Amino acid sequence: MNTAYIYLQLYRLFDEITPVEVDCGQLCQKACCKGDDSGMFLFPGEKEVYKLLNPDWITIEKTDFTYEYNGKTYNTPIALCSGTCDRYQRPLSCRIFPLTPYLNEQGKIDIIVDPRGKGVCPLAKAFYLDDFDDTFVKNVKKAFILLAKNKQFYAFLEEYSRYLDEFRRFYD
Repeated sequence: MNTAYIYLQLYRLFDEITPVEVDCGQLCQKACCKGDDSGMFLFPGEKEVYKLLNPDWITIEKTDFTYEYNGKTYNTPIALCSGTCDRYQRPLSCRIFPLTPYLNEQGKIDIIVDPRGKGVCPLAKAFYLDDFDDTFVKNVKKAFILLAKNKQFYAFLEEYSRYLDEFRRFYD
């Protein structure tokens, strides 16, 4: 499977659509794009996109977040940006922020407001899922339903959802 191609196609779902109809960066002075020590996880296989594109505004590093699949442990990379980017080369997690995929108790994909964003993003802090652009939310769900068809990606989502549960204890 050519994961870079899949991600590049999924990115197109978010080229012309954003979480809300206004520039939300004006509310928080672009807090999620400051280029500090924070970053965004790359989803399984997404690192291949950046091997192809090789942008100079992004650094990819290892994190301590791991997941198991087929008896092997995989490390989840994080994308750190310089504070400016090519909007059309942003990672999927940047494109969908402040939303994120989450596996519910039945093992189905839900889209939730990312609890990690509540300390940074006014939308994550004050909005419910219904407050976001309907098409944006539908595109996020569509992307992750497709990605979760891959068994390794689904294994990542299981661990990622448990990781998010740690944050949800404080913010929900």
